[in-house]
Amino acid sequence: MMKPSAKGKRGEKKLKKHDCPHCEYRTGNAAHLRDHIRTHTGERPYKCQHCDYSTTYKAHLKRHIAAKHSNYRPHKCPTCDFTAVDKTCLKNHVAKHSSEKPYKCDICGYSATQLSYLNRHMAKHSGKKTHTCDICGYSTAHLTNLKRHMAKHTGERPYTCDVCGYGTVQLSNLKRHIIGQHSSEKSYKCGVCRYVTSRMCDLKKHTETCGNGTLRMSDVKQDIAKHTDEKPYKCDNCAFGSAQKSNLKQHIMTKHSSDKPYKCDVCEFGATQLSKLKRHMAKHSGEKPYKCDICGYGTAHMSNLKRHIMAKHTDEKPFKCDICGYGTAIKSNLKQHVIAIHTAGEKPYKCDSCGYGAAHVSTLKRHMAKHTGEKPYKCEMCGYATSRMSDLKKHIATHTGEKTYKCDICGYCTALMSNLKRHNMDKHSAEKSYRCDTCGYATSRMSDLEKHMAKHTVEIPYKCDITGYGTVEMSHLKRHIRAKHTGKKPYKCDVCGYGAAHLSNLKLHIIDKHSEEKPYNCEVCGYATSRMCDLKKHIAIHTGETPYKCDTCGFGAAQRTSLKRHMAKHNGEKR
Repeated sequence: MMKPSAKGKRGEKKLKKHDCPHCEYRTGNAAHLRDHIRTHTGERPYKCQHCDYSTTYKAHLKRHIAAKHSNYRPHKCPTCDFTAVDKTCLKNHVAKHSSEKPYKCDICGYSATQLSYLNRHMAKHSGKKTHTCDICGYSTAHLTNLKRHMAKHTGERPYTCDVCGYGTVQLSNLKRHIIGQHSSEKSYKCGVCRYVTSRMCDLKKHTETCGNGTLRMSDVKQDIAKHTDEKPYKCDNCAFGSAQKSNLKQHIMTKHSSDKPYKCDVCEFGATQLSKLKRHMAKHSGEKPYKCDICGYGTAHMSNLKRHIMAKHTDEKPFKCDICGYGTAIKSNLKQHVIAIHTAGEKPYKCDSCGYGAAHVSTLKRHMAKHTGEKPYKCEMCGYATSRMSDLKKHIATHTGEKTYKCDICGYCTALMSNLKRHNMDKHSAEKSYRCDTCGYATSRMSDLEKHMAKHTVEIPYKCDITGYGTVEMSHLKRHIRAKHTGKKPYKCDVCGYGAAHLSNLKLHIIDKHSEEKPYNCEVCGYATSRMCDLKKHIAIHTGETPYKCDTCGFGAAQRTSLKRHMAKHNGEKR
């Protein structure tokens, strides 16, 4: 009787008699089961002596040391400069250059270049989520997803950028950040045009538009959407649309979900994401670690600093309006411009309480504070409360009297950098990008143009119950009531006792009556004044310009007040 050969014994299929107590994994090798169970317990006995890396498998540790701490890369990619430690890594990489996807899903037709990708995909169909978060109940089919999720609760960011302090949960994100933000090396080049990039994924997206290369269907859809403004993913609750499914999920969680697990300890603010809570907390701490080397601007977020530098200190304005040529450094500003200026006053964001409409969701949020009465920002000196941090900063300046920001041209001083920038733009800049299509009015600020455009509409939402005075702005109505009907003049002049209903009027009074400084001079006759508006009125005397016209007799005036006096003659009023 012949004995079975050793080869025959090795060829026999082993029985999978070792079952995992946590999931349906089965194996015929007890050592394999031991290693697998560690993926549930989180145990990582194999640690790298050179860095903090640890793993459940000894083979993974060997691969890590060879890949991260050794220059040994014997396996080279025949298509590009990529090199790998082992044949498996090379095989997975080579698959990126090929359109072939041998691993197919029998349920939906999904295909993948690697078996591990297909296994990951199959979890979507099984619906099994064996890994659960003990804090909030989040569950997932993959342990790596759970680990990333747990960082939201712990706030741990083990991988930190040495250049700017950026922190992340994943090493791959840090590598992507360093290559994208701090490296001038762009090793991925387009074979059709001169486009170069530091990331393979960016090159893939580009090559589709150039007609050179094959992408995943998801990449194609996203790239087409960027050029066609197609937004296939729609929100069922509002008109929001997105080119990416992940953006839609984030929108639904932020806008239509009442579940906000991340709470602010200082005020009642709640957020759906830990990153948004951290961003909010910077408002209370006042910490601004990212500083502009040119003007001293500070912010709590690196992204804000990048936008600031591009918008304020470079002439680069990549986002252009196709209608009027308006350019900006920030994409969101272009969207706001198009909605406010070129959509015939379209205001898609509506207030459910009073019908107020806004072109931007941020404007609607500020408006809603009027109905809720919520004022989380309080002054510690007098108890003043407001719904906006910017208003509180302005208010605190009235207590301190400190005006650290000064205009180099006319000596204007203010407590806020934003006011100085607005002053320079309004008073000393000839650039007025925002123009009214109806009458030609031009301004350097979009907000001013929006207010001006309301003059051409019949709608006057804010009315005085006593005199019938109407205005397009609530602040103007409040100013009217205080000045005309209450008689209150809380702002007093320390020199002569003059009282004013508004702080701006008191400032003008002090400049006109008690200051010898008159920085605005007429080049024709030497007339000097402390106010730019007075100089403009004066110059009209020399030019003969009469922009204010009487609709009854055609009389023209250089000043609005002169036209009002003239109109009184037609109305039979005594002045």
